Amino acid sequence: MNTDSLNTLFGTEDALSLIDSQSLIFLVLAIAILWIGKLVNDLLTPYNLSHELTQRDNKAIAVSFSGYIFAIGIIVWGILRQDIITAEIGDGRDLLLRDLGGTLLWALFGIALLQVARIANDKLLLSKFDNAKELAEDRNIGTGAVQAGAYIGSAFTIQAATYGESSGNLLSDVGYTLLYFVIGQIAFILFAIIYQKLSSYDLHNEIEKDNPAAGVGFGITLAAVGMLLSSYIVNYDSLLGLGLWFIICVFLLSVCRFAIDKFILPGDALDDEIAKDQNWGAALIEGASALGLALILTTLFS
Repeated sequence: MNTDSLNTLFGTEDALSLIDSQSLIFLVLAIAILWIGKLVNDLLTPYNLSHELTQRDNKAIAVSFSGYIFAIGIIVWGILRQDIITAEIGDGRDLLLRDLGGTLLWALFGIALLQVARIANDKLLLSKFDNAKELAEDRNIGTGAVQAGAYIGSAFTIQAATYGESSGNLLSDVGYTLLYFVIGQIAFILFAIIYQKLSSYDLHNEIEKDNPAAGVGFGITLAAVGMLLSSYIVNYDSLLGLGLWFIICVFLLSVCRFAIDKFILPGDALDDEIAKDQNWGAALIEGASALGLALILTTLFS
């Protein structure tokens, strides 16, 4: 091993670079944004989060809120990938304050869109019952899993739409983000219709019957769909191409689900494991496979 290699391995430069005051400032801001997101959720949901989690041990709301918090983290991560770099190469306190303000404003906008996603989940994605009632009164983990997946999938599309150089026009940037957010919500609804057509059981009925497996498999797959959409949005601009990409991804996710049924879980049919046995372990494998496929596809086609 030569001297340069030893200096690299035992040098202090990389270690000292971790002690960055600007990064610590952004970290404090990120924690504050998570707290603000919690306050917004408390204000706009009909149940008391602290009471449900600590007094009633409501796992359904815990699953849903975990997805919501993770979704905020995804949005902030997407914003910080740009703002921290800008702050490092810029000069002066004014530039840092501008980046902090921009991070906060875009994060608040993302939190607002997540709340819109929650309403869309209630009214359009799981339209046959009241999500809030299922979460708070019935403690329906399946509903919580679908809501968590919709939060995470929406967050991927939001952070993808805000990624890249600004157009210089705030209204244009906001409109661009809104456009892709709406497209993402429509994609989730279309995917839910296709998913239902390919399943031998009634997804809504199984979730309403407190079947956690039905919600877990579908919810995680929704997150995979959001990840796939975001990979296209980051790299390309054509809406026609996005539509074609969605069709390709739905086809491959369907093939993946078939492969799981026939080769990974060759005993009983996957649909029977989910609907009859309420086997959330099988559903977890379905969702994890969808996420793994999404990671592979985003790498191959980016």
